[in-house]
Amino acid sequence: MPEDFQHKKPRRSSSASDLGIINREKSDIIDAKLHETNVPEAKQTTVSVLVDDTLDFITAGMEAVIEDQVTNRFSAAQLPSWNLLSRTKYSFHFFNWQLTLLWIAGFMFRYYVLVPCRIALFGIAIVLMIVSTSIIGLVPNAKVRKFLNRRCMLMCMRIYSRAFSSVIRFHDKENRANKGGICVANHTSPIDVMVLSCDNCYAMIGQKQAGFLGFLQTTLSRSEHHIWFERGEAGDRAKVMDRMREHVNDENKLPIIIFPEGTCINNTSVMMFKKGSFEIGSTIYPIAVKYDTRLTDAFWNSSAQSYGRYLWSMMTSWAIICDVWYLPAMTRGENEDSISFAKRVKRAIAKKGGLIDLEWDGALKRERVSSKLVTLQQKLYFERLARTTTLNAMLEEKSSDILNIMQGISEEERDELLKQIDEQDDEEEMIRKISSLKPKFKIGDHDADEHIKSD
Repeated sequence: MPEDFQHKKPRRSSSASDLGIINREKSDIIDAKLHETNVPEAKQTTVSVLVDDTLDFITAGMEAVIEDQVTNRFSAAQLPSWNLLSRTKYSFHFFNWQLTLLWIAGFMFRYYVLVPCRIALFGIAIVLMIVSTSIIGLVPNAKVRKFLNRRCMLMCMRIYSRAFSSVIRFHDKENRANKGGICVANHTSPIDVMVLSCDNCYAMIGQKQAGFLGFLQTTLSRSEHHIWFERGEAGDRAKVMDRMREHVNDENKLPIIIFPEGTCINNTSVMMFKKGSFEIGSTIYPIAVKYDTRLTDAFWNSSAQSYGRYLWSMMTSWAIICDVWYLPAMTRGENEDSISFAKRVKRAIAKKGGLIDLEWDGALKRERVSSKLVTLQQKLYFERLARTTTLNAMLEEKSSDILNIMQGISEEERDELLKQIDEQDDEEEMIRKISSLKPKFKIGDHDADEHIKSD
């Protein structure tokens, strides 16, 4: 056998990052600079570091304009190859008549064979869940009711999954949550709950709804304890935290399943986790979910698709293939705050699922960049300058001199002073010019004289 075949690497599914337009080298360099903690032995001048970083920032900005790391996470990732469905962004591919006939045959099979069976299974699962949970809710014994509810929900959710021809592979089941606690997972699709519930039972948390969804919430609550909030309570963070803390501290209740990203991300990365579920101090059970896009893309773009249209696209697809990894339970450190704990859990989920770990907030899907995030980036860069340059020592020596002078003069004198200071002056030159104006402004600052003598 040829040597090339002997050392052939196993095939892996491609993601959007494999099909990127450009290689974001400078963006990675800037990110590494902002988060490094090493202090160089010989510090450089502030000007040289600023010039060097400015060029990297300009290049990174151009890379972000061409292909940024945030907005492309909120749209369906480009599939590495056509899967005989219509979900592809490439409109320039040439399809010959053989492929066209194959697509027509697949279309007929999906819509006239698979879809009727799937709709029947979906209807059976809904009716079975409503009837069985209503009956189980009448059982007086709590242990028996919990046992029956678990068997019933696992059966119903597995029938639901058959309605989408789901193939779900669960790994490391020994880490699965059994008694209380909070389970957190990355979020790709509204059917994530169904996927996870095929192997374990979870308590749902959310706002009370009207109509059919409200009816389902009431039905589920008859047989097991779930957390539903009124519209007014949902905005009261303290009440929400109290209800969650009360639930997770009771080992007889089901573990809560939460998606801390707050929105669906396109199966290529994990974005910032909201800190709320990490402030309770309970044990966290991380879960990594990764969909295989070769037969269908399970991502839901809520800005472009309604929920009904999304379910229909899933039912008319070939199959949903998914891998689920249960990670070991994680607890908050003694001196660890909730934000650091959330980042640690997110990092573990991203590594296990082969996803990109991003610090950006998923709320950017519908909102502008938060001023707090801008301030954080500015703080990180200032810390870099203070760590790698002589800026910190210069600020300690001279900032008080400049500040005292600027605060001790009138507005007219300040305007005259600013006319004589050039924007490109460094710190030494600014001190020199301010000190030369000392007699006019009657500033008896001994430190200014010291700066003149030292020059």
